[in-house]
Amino acid sequence: MDIRKLIRSGKTIRHAGQWAVGTMPRTAFPLSKSGGKAYRLGNRHWRVVTFDACGLSCRLLINSHPTLFQYQAMLGVESGGDTKVIVSLEYHPTHKPWHAHVCCDDIASVPAGIKRGPWFKDLHAVGTRHQLPCPSSDEAAVQRAASFFRLDLHEERGLA
Repeated sequence: MDIRKLIRSGKTIRHAGQWAVGTMPRTAFPLSKSGGKAYRLGNRHWRVVTFDACGLSCRLLINSHPTLFQYQAMLGVESGGDTKVIVSLEYHPTHKPWHAHVCCDDIASVPAGIKRGPWFKDLHAVGTRHQLPCPSSDEAAVQRAASFFRLDLHEERGLA
């Protein structure tokens, strides 16, 4: 399946998740090839939204550190008890502020359990989003991810 088709398709939100800070359990966004450890976020705020699209079960990990102007929204497709990471929208103030790491291959060919690999392409100018500031609140972080990944916020009231 093409990644553009997945992002543009209709989505059914299964669970909007809750905001948390610090340690994220492995089960929230499983990545088996991370040395048996959970994906480390430090003191970032994080939230996992689960949804279905195009017959696939997906996870969207949104994490940010508003005071350090750091942001990431990582989209993955569930694969057994693991995750195939296919897109990572990121903001870093020190280099190429808004950019995305995108899997340009067919989603089926992406290995599960790995955050990034040679199958990713780095897109520096993600539309006009590179001119937008880093989200400064949890609500703004969710809105940015919802806009980029085309999630319907009205479908699940607890999302924003």
